[in-house]
Amino acid sequence: MAVALAALGFALWPREPAPRPSRPMDAYAPIPKIDVHVHVPMERAEEARGVFARYGVVLALNANGGEVRDGLRPYCHVAFERVEQPGFAAYARETLTACRARGGVGLKIFKSLGLGTRLADGSLLAVDDPRLDVVFEVAGELDLPVLIHTGDPQAFFRPATDDNERIDELRAHPSWSFSGPGWPSWEEVFAQYEARVARHPETRFLGAHFGNAPEEPERVGAMLARYDNLYVETGARVPEIGRHDPGRMRALFIRWRERILFGTDVQMGRSGSWVLGSAGEDPDPPARIPVFYEAHWRYFETADRRFRHPTPIQGDWTIDGIDLPREVLEDLYHRNAERLFGLTGAGVTPQ
Repeated sequence: MAVALAALGFALWPREPAPRPSRPMDAYAPIPKIDVHVHVPMERAEEARGVFARYGVVLALNANGGEVRDGLRPYCHVAFERVEQPGFAAYARETLTACRARGGVGLKIFKSLGLGTRLADGSLLAVDDPRLDVVFEVAGELDLPVLIHTGDPQAFFRPATDDNERIDELRAHPSWSFSGPGWPSWEEVFAQYEARVARHPETRFLGAHFGNAPEEPERVGAMLARYDNLYVETGARVPEIGRHDPGRMRALFIRWRERILFGTDVQMGRSGSWVLGSAGEDPDPPARIPVFYEAHWRYFETADRRFRHPTPIQGDWTIDGIDLPREVLEDLYHRNAERLFGLTGAGVTPQ
């Protein structure tokens, strides 16, 4: 298991939440945002654009794929279950080339690679399986950054017992548990992810969910130092990174100010539902949307202490704001996405 967080000096003590301030949404920095990680079905694209714009998100990158819409750009997908079929390399090249031509901005890798897709012999297809090299090489050739979700919260790899801090999620979603026989350890899957990043220095990777290791920010920082082609985004992990020592997190965000991007992992279902980072048995009510966004702005933009994080189902703790300087917020919220995805002119900064 990973190095103990206590040894890294991160604060994980239980704390009583401070009262929420009566701070209006327009009290936060009026910086346009590009959300690099959302899930929007095409039939709700117009609704999504309106909601995102209300909270300053001028452009969102859609992990669901789909079409280019006003305020919404798609990621590309590859069906990895075809890896054992003849012609996989040609299929991957043709699929990515066509998606790029239709306006795709990157390649999305779901956690099913490493934890779901199985080969003919029943084994899991590993993230670093050499037969997949062509996919990542072509992504590099086409200048498609790879948004890669590998593994899951470390708690999901531990027994789903009452002492598991993510037990509420695991009870609501038993299939999210990767504990027990038949599953690799968290460390094994993370090692596959790092091997994949290392193997393709000409391909740029965007590590989803704070580099797939929000429990260990120093490990994320070490990977950023080792691999110039690696970037990370914050989707659905402000609850986790927000519980760490705010001084260290602020220093990390400033040190890697050009390599950390803003994402939320907001998910919209086809039936009108919302999932704001994560949800229990029922989706989130739309009334939680303002609270969700405010908690993000409060974390990045203030030095507030002991306030509720944006996704209560993820755990019963509070977080501390890191009060980033304005110029770092500009990088986080939109400049880094413009640079990584070539969005200058399509984002918020004029050409």
